Amino acid sequence: MEILENCDGLPLAIKVIGGLLSTRYTSEHEWKAVLNMPAWSLTGLPLELDNWLYLSYEDLSPQLKQCFLYCSMFPKGVAILQVEVTEMWISEGLIQPPDKRRSTSSHEYGLEDIATEYYLELIKRNLMEPMEGYSLTGYKCTMHDVVRSFAEYMVREESVVMVGQEQATTSGGGMLVRRLSIGQTVSVVEWAVLQRHESLRTLIVNSRVNFHPGDSVGSFSGLRVLYILSADSDTLVPSLSMLKHLRYLHLEDTDISRLLDDIHKMKFLLYISLGHCKRLCYLPGSIIRLVHLRSLDIDGSNVSVMPKGFSELTNLRSLYGFPVHVDMDASNSWCSLQELEPLSQLRYLTLDGLEKVQDSRMAERAMISSKWHLGYLQMNYSASRHTIDEAEQQQQQSVTEEVLEKLCPPTCLENLSVIGGYIGRRLQDWMCAPASAEFKSLRYLRLENLPCCTQLPDGLCCLPSLELLIIIDAPAINRIGPQFQALSSMAAGGSAACTSAPFPKLRELYLVGLRLASTKRHTLRQLHLYELSNLTHVENIPSVVELDVFDCPELKKITTLDSRLQKIRIIRCTKLEVLEGVPALDSLVLADATMDTLPGYLRAVNPRYLKLDCNKKLYESSSSSGSSEWDKISHIGKHKIVCLED
Repeated sequence: MEILENCDGLPLAIKVIGGLLSTRYTSEHEWKAVLNMPAWSLTGLPLELDNWLYLSYEDLSPQLKQCFLYCSMFPKGVAILQVEVTEMWISEGLIQPPDKRRSTSSHEYGLEDIATEYYLELIKRNLMEPMEGYSLTGYKCTMHDVVRSFAEYMVREESVVMVGQEQATTSGGGMLVRRLSIGQTVSVVEWAVLQRHESLRTLIVNSRVNFHPGDSVGSFSGLRVLYILSADSDTLVPSLSMLKHLRYLHLEDTDISRLLDDIHKMKFLLYISLGHCKRLCYLPGSIIRLVHLRSLDIDGSNVSVMPKGFSELTNLRSLYGFPVHVDMDASNSWCSLQELEPLSQLRYLTLDGLEKVQDSRMAERAMISSKWHLGYLQMNYSASRHTIDEAEQQQQQSVTEEVLEKLCPPTCLENLSVIGGYIGRRLQDWMCAPASAEFKSLRYLRLENLPCCTQLPDGLCCLPSLELLIIIDAPAINRIGPQFQALSSMAAGGSAACTSAPFPKLRELYLVGLRLASTKRHTLRQLHLYELSNLTHVENIPSVVELDVFDCPELKKITTLDSRLQKIRIIRCTKLEVLEGVPALDSLVLADATMDTLPGYLRAVNPRYLKLDCNKKLYESSSSSGSSEWDKISHIGKHKIVCLED
């Protein structure tokens, strides 16, 4: 209670100090030690920065302090991506191995793991917050404005963040600027102005840049991190070789058409990110000589084939957008999948164009199942296909199924996606029971655009650690295994009536574009049901806290028993007649431009807040005190009615 008093009732203060306390042993002695920290009474901070934030900062280790302060380089509105910021930390030298007595190779081996631990600890301490939709994975985060302001204040001597046309922080005392970040709200940046900061170690550009022919990065001789997003930067490519110390090169969604032919001379390069560079069609052969390269991202580019010898990049930890290319030369027939076999250190891998593989033996040679560090795997298929006869289609389906079978991931996998147009009629044996139970680490599973798949395997229910399941556009599914709707039960006296509950850790379920009759679950916290054409009932979901039902035209009833349901959004579900069993309901959103009258179930619910989006006629009748429509919602204390036509 004394700690709460020191937080002055500020929700953010309570969250941050709560994050600090979560790292302590829960004893009176430990908590009193926090209460008695001198930072509570520290003087000299600006008025807008509170002592509780400095207290939390002081509790960080020296390395974690630097990583936290580095996050202030991402201006308001710019997401902090785990994969990007951790690589930047490493490139700036902020991540050091815990045991310096080990060999250099051992040092490098665990850098990403240590950086990820730091990232997750900042989330745990509430110094960073996962963005909406990423509460489970934490892959995208943001900083509260107050926290960012504090971090900017602490690094004011060496960092400059430009927001709008003004500097959010300025270098003081004539000291050299080490880090410079240009926000998205800056309209145009003059490259000549940026070049004055010759001492930069990090340059982040999120806005348009006014380049001139012959512009160069040569003045930034000490640069470790170069990040340019959505700016025409092809003119800079010839001068990249002058950045002898560069570790991190990120030119996302730019107009670059090539990399340096002698890029191997940039021998310190660890990370290259060229995502969504549409003009980029090939990589120079010399890239295979970057033996220290740890990450390559060409996702969304037009690179269609990798240089021969790509398998020599055995230090790769991340590989995004790897194009599956089949060389049809009879004298040298090979599939780029085979080039993956020696890359045993991969943690993240995305494969593009898997529909091109016509021989499952080629997929088998990639040895995906033997990559025991792999945590993230995305397998992409092209959705565009030529019209073919039934016999040829069946042959292609059979080959596609065999290829996916041979791409069986290692059981250490945490995140798996199969998206883009997989035409197989079934999912693979390794997704079926009992084999699926071996995937004890799989937490996130996404299946998207499965036009021909007719059945979801029961094995999905046996994944012991699955927290998030997303199934989108699987219109051919006409049957799901009984375990999907099985409800675990416990006999009197504590003996188990079944060996295990289906989906024992599932927290979020997204179903989009399926044909299901009903859904029943007991362990979910968030349930999202989109475009389910045959869904008629949602019932018996006592653990769900948040429910979305969008575009379910046959849905008639939502009913629960002893429900914890707090938030419901009902969008364009025209036949819904019953909503009951929601005593804890806090927020209800109802949107449908075709409604002529408000549904009668509104009389039976009593949320704290109601938001109603409707047509002009219903807007007027619902806003008129004493009308029949007003009477349906007058008991709800706070509500907002919006006319969709406006």
